[in-house]
Amino acid sequence: MTYKTVMVHLDLDQYSESALRVTRELADRFKSRVIGVTAGLPNAPIHADGMIATSVLEVDYEQLNQAIGRGEVHFRSALMGVAGALEWRADIAYPADFLAQEARAADLLVVGRAEDYARFGVRHLLEIGDVVMRAGRPVLVVPPRCTSLALNRILVAWKDSTEARRTLPAALPLLRQATELTVVEIVSGEIERAAANDRLADVVRWLQRHAIPASARVELSAGDVGSQLEAIASEARIDLIVAGAYGHTRVSEWIFGGVTRHVLQHSAICAFLMH
Repeated sequence: MTYKTVMVHLDLDQYSESALRVTRELADRFKSRVIGVTAGLPNAPIHADGMIATSVLEVDYEQLNQAIGRGEVHFRSALMGVAGALEWRADIAYPADFLAQEARAADLLVVGRAEDYARFGVRHLLEIGDVVMRAGRPVLVVPPRCTSLALNRILVAWKDSTEARRTLPAALPLLRQATELTVVEIVSGEIERAAANDRLADVVRWLQRHAIPASARVELSAGDVGSQLEAIASEARIDLIVAGAYGHTRVSEWIFGGVTRHVLQHSAICAFLMH
C-alpha cells in the first residue's frame, strides 16, 4: 500500500505554505500524483430586503475567480518538479463541502491549520473538523509554521474503537517509515491498566506482522487527554501523531473527543486523523 494520489487544500486567504511543503515531501517520497484544491464563496453584502446588487455580486465573483487563479499559479509553482503529475480543482462553494466531495480522487488529504482563523472570512475558511468527519479519507493536519514532516518517531494514540482500527491500516505507508513507533493508550484508572496492556499487545503484534516494530505504553489520565497526549509526544520528540477521529453532531455542530479537538485546534505536531 502507498499513497498514489495526495490532495492538498489551499486557503484562498493564505496559501497554506506548511501544507504545501509537507505535500512536496510526501509526493517525492511516494511518487504521488498531487491534486490541489480550493474553493470559496463571494462576500457580497445582502440588503435588508434579502436582495444582492447584481453589480456588486459580479465584482465579487470576478475577485473570487482571480483569487482562485492566483491559487493555482502558486500551487504549481510551489510543487514544480515533484515526482508525480499535478492537477488543479476549484469551485465556488464552501471549502469543506468541496474538499470532502473531491476526496474520492485521493488516498490522503493534506490540510494546513491557520494560525489565526479570525483573520479569514468564513466563506473562505476550511472547517478541518468537518472534512475529517465527512471525507472518508485520512487527513494529515499540518500546524502553522511547520517546515517539514520527519517520520522518524511516530506516536499512535490508541483507543479500542472502530475509528482507531480503520486509521491504523490507512496510516501503514507512513508507519513503515518510522524508526521508533509507540502505541499509547490513556486510561482513567489502575484497574484498566491490565486490559489496556492486553489491547496494546494485540496492536503491536499486528504491526509486527506488517514488518513494523513498535512498543506499547499505557498512561493514567492526568486531566485533559488531548493536552496530556501532546505533552507525551513533545517529551518523546514525536514527528507525527496518528489517531482515530471521534465525534458526533449536535444540530449542525460537530462535538469532538478530547484528542481530536486538541489536534484540530492546538497541536504543534502534524497529525494523521481518520473517522
